[in-house]
Amino acid sequence: MGGWSLKTRLIGLQLVVFGALALAGPATFFWIWRSLDRQFDEHLIFLARTLSEEFALRGCPAGPQPSLPRACFATPEGDVPGAQDCVHLPRHLLIQDSSGKIVCGDGETRPLAPEAVRQALASASPTTSEVRWQNEKLRLIAWPFRDSGGRWLVMEVGASHFVIERALGEGIAVLAISSALALLFLLGASFILASRALAPMDRIVWRVEQIDEANLKERLPVEERSDEAARLVVVVNRMLSRLERAFESQKRFSTDVAHEIRSPLTSLRGQIEVALRKARPEEEYRQVLRENLDDVLRLSRLAEDLMSLAQADAGVLEMRRLAVDLREMLSHVVRRFRTQADQKDIRLVLHAPEPLTVLGDPDWLERVVANLIDNALRYSPRLGQVEVRLARGSGRAVISVTDSGPGIEPEHLPHLFERFYRAAPSRSRDEGGTGLGLAIAKQITDLHGASVRVESTVGQGSSFTVEIPLARPTIKNN
Repeated sequence: MGGWSLKTRLIGLQLVVFGALALAGPATFFWIWRSLDRQFDEHLIFLARTLSEEFALRGCPAGPQPSLPRACFATPEGDVPGAQDCVHLPRHLLIQDSSGKIVCGDGETRPLAPEAVRQALASASPTTSEVRWQNEKLRLIAWPFRDSGGRWLVMEVGASHFVIERALGEGIAVLAISSALALLFLLGASFILASRALAPMDRIVWRVEQIDEANLKERLPVEERSDEAARLVVVVNRMLSRLERAFESQKRFSTDVAHEIRSPLTSLRGQIEVALRKARPEEEYRQVLRENLDDVLRLSRLAEDLMSLAQADAGVLEMRRLAVDLREMLSHVVRRFRTQADQKDIRLVLHAPEPLTVLGDPDWLERVVANLIDNALRYSPRLGQVEVRLARGSGRAVISVTDSGPGIEPEHLPHLFERFYRAAPSRSRDEGGTGLGLAIAKQITDLHGASVRVESTVGQGSSFTVEIPLARPTIKNN
């Protein structure tokens, strides 16, 4: 059934429900039949009691008696006039005494159910039975009673099942015809309703199939209604918006990567071509090689950064969970950048009054801080200052790196952690950066359950803050 269409499954479900309801028909008819059968016996008993009382008072009843509204002789072909109260009309009446002599009857010389008559006399209680008589089915009751002289007699009264069987037969025919008509109507109605209900879905599928990478800006028309189809359109449009942003980001990323690679390659090619035009002193060749090495290192850093981001995106970035002393780690990173800061006459300051321990990968956390310090040193002017602080927050360690650079315009702040985003054209490229440092810092902090944010004032500098959950005191680094 998994390969069936939704329309077919909806129609099938409705047919199953109809089938379950249809099964209630025979059950209802069985209950009605049992009820009618019980009422038939009750009226037959009433008939026997009434006729026996009439016999005890007046003798053998002959024909319909006005005083007995339910004791009416009739045939299946017609009722007795004025006998509207007759529920079951007697078709047979016979009274015999204990010796077997027929005292009163309708012409039969012996009981139709002699065994039931004997049993009724022996037990002095009524007995019911069924027989075929004159091509019809009779329900009989053997009713023992005493006449006015005190002798025991048995009255055998029979009534036809014709009325009940005719009613049940007509009911079965009506049920069969109505069920067939209802089934045909249900099939047609189910098909029409399912088609109309799924028509919006078919239109949505057709429109979505027309959208590809060339026209991702297309959107499905939103109709003014609140059903499932309208909600699906809204969800599909949101998905298309996300896909459009993802494709645009991918295109921009590919363009940026190509540009980042092309710049050092162009520099390498130009320097090598100039060096090969004529013979030069050894020192000039050394200078060309040093410049080439800078470009090669830049390409190497770019490749490493791209690999890190790709691994993080794929969820395969190796991330250890160790106890890391942040004060010790910050001291190590600051010492690494001391020479670079001195070369630019920048004052690099560390404030870490207390040791704070977090759980994480020491190498990746060190890279986050290194990226932030390197970024601060790139944009701080000569004789400027870069301040690194470690403080305790609310259950978190707070690392801040503040520079005295030119600051960043407010409109650029939300995009700083995007890949290859630069607040100013060629700003990071001219400084030797890859444009991926802050994006990597964001990825690593996210993987540590941490956060990174930036605050900046134009003309005063920028401050990057990383907050990492503190480790429990009982956890120690092995």
